[in-house]
Amino acid sequence: MKYLLPLFFALLLIAPKVSAQLPHLIFHAELKGAEQIPAVGTPARGLITIMYSPDRTKVSVTGLFVDMEGDITDVSLHIGKTGETGDLIVDLMPLLNFRRLYGEVEVPATLLQNLLPDRVYATVSTNANPGGEIRGQFVCETDLDYRTVLTGAEVVPAASSSGFGFGGIHFPTGSDDVVVALLVDGLSGPITGAGIYSGSPGENGILIHSLTQFFLNFIQEKIELSELPADFFRNAREGKYYIQVNTAAYPNGELRGQVGFLGYFTSFAPVNSAQAVPSTPSTGFGFSHNVLNATLDSLTSDVYISMITPVAVEIRKGTPGTMGILLETLEPTSTPGVYSKTYPLDADRLTAFAEGNLYVNVPTAAKPAGEIRGQMKNSLRKGYAFDLCGNQVVPPVSSSGYGVAMASVDQANCYINYKLIYDKLTSNVTDGFICQADPGQNGDALYPLTVQKPVIPGEAEILATHGVTIENGGMYMVLRTETWPEGEIRGQIRRGNLSCPEQSDIRLISEVSGVLVSPSPFNDVLTVKFESRRPFQAKLILRDMLGAPSLVQPVSVLSGTQTVSVQVPALIPGIYTLSLEIPGESGMLLRKIVKGNY
Repeated sequence: MKYLLPLFFALLLIAPKVSAQLPHLIFHAELKGAEQIPAVGTPARGLITIMYSPDRTKVSVTGLFVDMEGDITDVSLHIGKTGETGDLIVDLMPLLNFRRLYGEVEVPATLLQNLLPDRVYATVSTNANPGGEIRGQFVCETDLDYRTVLTGAEVVPAASSSGFGFGGIHFPTGSDDVVVALLVDGLSGPITGAGIYSGSPGENGILIHSLTQFFLNFIQEKIELSELPADFFRNAREGKYYIQVNTAAYPNGELRGQVGFLGYFTSFAPVNSAQAVPSTPSTGFGFSHNVLNATLDSLTSDVYISMITPVAVEIRKGTPGTMGILLETLEPTSTPGVYSKTYPLDADRLTAFAEGNLYVNVPTAAKPAGEIRGQMKNSLRKGYAFDLCGNQVVPPVSSSGYGVAMASVDQANCYINYKLIYDKLTSNVTDGFICQADPGQNGDALYPLTVQKPVIPGEAEILATHGVTIENGGMYMVLRTETWPEGEIRGQIRRGNLSCPEQSDIRLISEVSGVLVSPSPFNDVLTVKFESRRPFQAKLILRDMLGAPSLVQPVSVLSGTQTVSVQVPALIPGIYTLSLEIPGESGMLLRKIVKGNY
């Protein structure tokens, strides 16, 4: 969906007992005979999901193998890319129960270092195929971020401009569009045109999409995937695209920069005044690119700051809305406004980066505590691994059918990706759905699943409220068959605890209702009105279209009608999500409304 005029806002209200919605390092592999070396003609298929513990010393493993041609003799993880064979790194046989995998295993640090660049595969051998019957490469569940730095020197032929551009492209996996966000400064005049081009460095290429949304020195646009080449992400990963900005003085390009893939576990995030503690009315703005090295023991931060003069650019550790501790001070580069440094990450710092608790802080002479700030929102997604069986159906059914699934949801709660494998159903699958209800209850069917055997892949755009409901255990998947038209197997979407049979232990309580947000469109102030059945302490959090927090405002809610004003001075035009979050409680309520200041 392409958002131009007006902007879209979502108001996400979370009632009692909300657990922290932290992202996860989660990977999955779909296994088939065609991936083996040499390929094996077998109907067998498999699905393995591995999810890291917070300290990354162990992984929880779930999996299922179906239609195998013999008894399983080996399940293991190896280092190697697609088409390569490599050394054993983890033996999973201790977790195998017939054809199911479940358990926790200690892993070497080198496993994660090889998982992130797509260098780990799983292989399963049987007595019928001792050399390996099925195999699959692991994929990291992340959103995708691409960086670009624009200069006149990159234009062909080179432009003598002193202008500069910094930003990138963000793709929430599962979405039908991508976000382009760029800062450009020092141009000879107003932008007359900009676009994404197909071409290698040093050559002029072909325009694949024009960029038309200019806001002074800020370019921000959503582009539908249907308007881009089918192989856009592959080519972007390989560095085959560039972004160019034209002006009247430079009709053939004043600035240009190649687009490059940041990696699977990275951060591309804004730096603005609304995130400062306390927030400031500054017009300063910036972006940060933050990239881990191959061994995950250092981080390189490149930060571009516009419209203000920093006295320093700092890396601090702290949650949004709090003042954190100083870790590093970045170094100015030869390019005005650009600061950079590669600095070490110990286990604690890496955990902080994974949980989004590192941030860029920019103090100035006028605001020595920090005039603008940018939390390093990373590309990881919230991960889930679970099983499905007849015991979880309401009322339970006597089927021996079984399934295992994985799912991931982006940090903004807008998109779900999933994969499900099943076996031993009594008859053909007629349909399947993602539904909303607690364990032990039947709920509304919200998102259809593709009927496919024996592996069901899929993705869907979801309401933000449903992303929070999933985190709180209030959504499930169900497959319906000719024998059991109301559901033969069902599984509550949860994190790594296989739960057949299921216990009913979660209740979601809506404490908030009647939500209204005004004005529409807004400029500097949002007014939020709602009804609350009890008092509580909460935070209003405004997140931008990249999912990074732009404002965190503590609020004390009383019983009855509430009116809360949210001050958003100098907020750059964009797509924002406004949420009311209640620490330590569960339940939610969502209102989606249109907002804008174009």
